[in-house]
Amino acid sequence: MVASFKSFGSVSKTLLLPAVVIAVFLGLEACFSASVAIEELMIVAALLCLEFGRRSTKAFSSSKAAAQKCEVTEAPEENSASQTTQRSHESTGGLAGRLQAAARSGDLASAEALMGTMRREGHRPTVFCYGTLVSAFAKAGDLAGAEKWLEELAARPDLGKPNVICLNITISACAKVGDVKRAESWLLRMTSMGVEPDVMSYNAVIDACARAGEVSRAEEWLQKMNQNGIPPNLVSYSSVLHACAKAGDVGRAEAWLKKMEAGGLEPNAICYNSIIHACSKAGDCDRAVSWLEEMAKRGIDQTVNSYSTIIDMLAKRGDVEAAEQWLGRMTEVGIEADAVSYNMVLGAYCKTGDADQARSLYELMRSRSVKPNTIFFNMLINIHARIGDSVGVARWLKEMRLNNVQADRVSFNTAIKSFARSADVAGAEMLLKEMRAASLDPDVMTYNAVISTCARARDPDRAEAWLLLMLKTGIQPDAMTYCIVIDAFAQGSDSARAEQWLNRMEAAGFRGNPNTYSSLVHTFAKRGDVTGAEHIFQRVENLKLETSGAMYNALISACAKHGDAARAEYWLTKMLDNGARADVASYSAVIHACAKSKDLTRAENWVERMQEAGVEANIVTFNSVINACARCGDVDRAESWLKRMEKAGIAPAVLTINSMINACAKAGDLARAEDWLVAIREYGLVPDAVSYSTVIHACTVQQEPARAEQWLEEMRAGSSATGEKPSPFCYNSVIQAWARAGDCKKASRWLALMLSEGVEANPASFSGVVAACVASGNLDDAENWLALMSKHGVPAPRVGSGSHAGVAAAWLRRGETARAAAVKKLIQEESTTRPAEKPKQSPSLRSRK
Repeated sequence: MVASFKSFGSVSKTLLLPAVVIAVFLGLEACFSASVAIEELMIVAALLCLEFGRRSTKAFSSSKAAAQKCEVTEAPEENSASQTTQRSHESTGGLAGRLQAAARSGDLASAEALMGTMRREGHRPTVFCYGTLVSAFAKAGDLAGAEKWLEELAARPDLGKPNVICLNITISACAKVGDVKRAESWLLRMTSMGVEPDVMSYNAVIDACARAGEVSRAEEWLQKMNQNGIPPNLVSYSSVLHACAKAGDVGRAEAWLKKMEAGGLEPNAICYNSIIHACSKAGDCDRAVSWLEEMAKRGIDQTVNSYSTIIDMLAKRGDVEAAEQWLGRMTEVGIEADAVSYNMVLGAYCKTGDADQARSLYELMRSRSVKPNTIFFNMLINIHARIGDSVGVARWLKEMRLNNVQADRVSFNTAIKSFARSADVAGAEMLLKEMRAASLDPDVMTYNAVISTCARARDPDRAEAWLLLMLKTGIQPDAMTYCIVIDAFAQGSDSARAEQWLNRMEAAGFRGNPNTYSSLVHTFAKRGDVTGAEHIFQRVENLKLETSGAMYNALISACAKHGDAARAEYWLTKMLDNGARADVASYSAVIHACAKSKDLTRAENWVERMQEAGVEANIVTFNSVINACARCGDVDRAESWLKRMEKAGIAPAVLTINSMINACAKAGDLARAEDWLVAIREYGLVPDAVSYSTVIHACTVQQEPARAEQWLEEMRAGSSATGEKPSPFCYNSVIQAWARAGDCKKASRWLALMLSEGVEANPASFSGVVAACVASGNLDDAENWLALMSKHGVPAPRVGSGSHAGVAAAWLRRGETARAAAVKKLIQEESTTRPAEKPKQSPSLRSRK
């Protein structure tokens, strides 16, 4: 009789537990706005307690009570948990108690070590010890550890068998890591281990399927429950509904809700929320709202999650206004929105970058006494960081501190990125110091943001210093770290150091992205180092990375600058053979290379091939062909290509007409060159310095100093309107033309004018004027020009009529020995002050340097 009362008391306590849980929850709900996660957790906890109470009641009524814990042994019903634990402690010399304490504190290593101590000291570990380890590892999320100890227990039938709870814990651990197959395998093994699966065993497997989004698999296991005589409970159906929700399968979710009701189970808020979630996932807002209304009709309390699901759908769709309206409706029905709900709306503003609306949402949130969390502030920081607003970022970091919200690593990393956009190195480094002061260790992303800031500030040395600091402090850089530094040096045209870091990156086992290699190819190409550019390109091919059209174009352009048409053609041909799309820049560069090598026929052939490939020629293409004609002095072909250019609807530029002028000049057709200089204005263009200098040079070549002078005068007269001042080349050409013509007065006039306007004269102009003065007998003027030449730091020639020696010889011819001696003395003085001339280097030596 006493035993019966004890049993009844035990069952009463069990049934009392869910009632207490529900009462506590309702009390909390009345006082506070519980989060969605806690709300659903409490409901599930209550359901589990009810399920356990049902089983205990059934056992009591049939007089078969057998209170089994995870540490079950061979003993029958009289072995209570406390007796089992006590015997386990005694049989292991107290080591089992220490093992249990270590497991409870989460010290798994010590718990395992104590199991080893038991074995070494000759104690026989009990099922209790194994069960404790299985449970501890499962709770810590270490599935491998839990399975290891469960397998070891299964291999020791002399100790006893694990009970259903112990196996359920392992199955649940499988579910948490999303490993459906392992969860299923343990359920299937339970019978062979002599343990009968219960409703929680099946629920754990269904949960694993739901987490993995395996709807059909979850449905199959629910059906197997029924087939094996285990009726599904509320949790079983909720898990299947959750799987349908993840898949966005509304029809399937609704069908299971009906089956659930047909089975005599009343759906709760979690079930309805799953259907609303399914509707939202499918983008069916009206259907989601109808189920929300259905909840109200059936008297089921709507939760924060019921509304948040709809808010999230609208926010992700970009309908922020509607999302905010639902936020208001939630408050109107007496449900206080939590920080997560506001985060959803803010996420939409974050996508649009609307800083003003984001701030308004923050103020609304504060007015409703909802405390923003770290995620909310991180999104606010991100809005400003994306537009490089470091001031706004700093303001939100300060607001975070004022609200006692702890900034995390994401907060600082995002903030530092804002300084990267504005290239504010000092600001980025200051934030890094603040991050350390907040006891947050910088990670790779932090350093990458700081290094990127240095790179944007065009300070590759500082970027390199931060990378070296990372390596020194043991923080392993990633591929992006190396790529940023490589790009920084490449942008600074320091190809040697860029390549050094590329070597170190590859040695560290990383592969750069194609953009990094492309940047290096461009750097070598800009320097004119075709061999270096080709070497980097070869590395890209060896790594089997994608070779872009930009890489090929850089190589072709580099070859073109050297006038190496054959090499430029090789790379264009390879580009086409590898399936890369050659564009107008690719072909135009090859045509330019042909022009520089004066191979007109080759240039014209590439234009034809270009058009056959369906690539339309542009102004650069036509200019290159006309330039090739100009270099060959073929005026008629140049004019023919100009007409073809105009027929294609492309208006010529000043460069085009300059090429026409140059073609005429090369052909020695001065009149035609002058005609083109006049015609340039008919195209609505203004001649530039090159236009005039080409004609002036042509005049001097044709020994027409007066015509050259006329064009220089016109150029000077129009300089105030066009802003194109005559270049030193124009002045020097006219001076030397008059000097060669023997007109020292006009040559002297232009040289004096040139010097008065601050234009630098070259040695040939001075010596030409001196020679003209000597030839006309104006030796005093010749001496004066030699003196001015020395005054302006222009070295006089050592020999010739325009040199000191030439003037001295002229004085001697006149019998003026004293004057000749004075000039010779100047030669000696100049030779002592003039620095020794360095031997000229060969072009190949200069290029190697």
